Amino acid sequence: MAKIASSEGRLNTTPISKGRVLIVDDERQILDSYSHSLANAGFEVVGVSKTAEALRRAETDRFDVIFSDYSMLEIDGLAFLRRMRVHSPNLPIIVMLDTPDNRISMQVIEAGAVQSLVKPIEPGVLEEVAAYGVRLTRARQKTSATFRSHRGERVQATLVTATEAKNKFGRVLERAIQGDVMFITKHDGAKAVLLSVDEFNALSRATEVNLETLTGEFDALLSRMQTSKARAGVKDAFHASPKELGRAAVAAARKRG
Repeated sequence: MAKIASSEGRLNTTPISKGRVLIVDDERQILDSYSHSLANAGFEVVGVSKTAEALRRAETDRFDVIFSDYSMLEIDGLAFLRRMRVHSPNLPIIVMLDTPDNRISMQVIEAGAVQSLVKPIEPGVLEEVAAYGVRLTRARQKTSATFRSHRGERVQATLVTATEAKNKFGRVLERAIQGDVMFITKHDGAKAVLLSVDEFNALSRATEVNLETLTGEFDALLSRMQTSKARAGVKDAFHASPKELGRAAVAAARKRG
């Protein structure tokens, strides 16, 4: 068992955690049941029954995945999901539905949810989906990188899902134009990079400079090899006996040493 906590402050701890999970549901029986199931599976779990508390927790704490009920009294699941995406755009969110509804499932996925599940959710399914969310978060963290911009500044790459890039392309594009480097992810991994023309030109020029330097070094080496002394050395080496080559190698090693 890992750790389970609630907004009321109850806490049980053990040292190993498979990841941090936030569960949001205003039905106390379901909240306690799912929290204990995931805690027993080895996750560190925080359970809250209020959306305001969930948003506060997401801002102040670190989580790997969120399970959120869709039919909450304070605010519907779609509105909550959109607000959560503003605060935590890269955090995987799983929406829990009371009944199967393809229309709602499509809406929450388009709004940025990773998946939707229909209650009651079996403990094994909870564990598998939570583990997937944790893997997704850690894969995004590994993919995230720091670039040095064309102005010499360090720029932290931002991760967005392909769905977010499609639905919020204007905002994503504006951030790229302003200098952010945007990784577009799909199925746990980065699939594309969106960056400004200035950053692209800076990267292109850096490659050209490296190529020009390498070409210059090669030309200088070729020029040295074309001297009469170098040609005579190559000719002597070609006609030398194995013993003579051995002595030359020893002499060269001593000279370098």
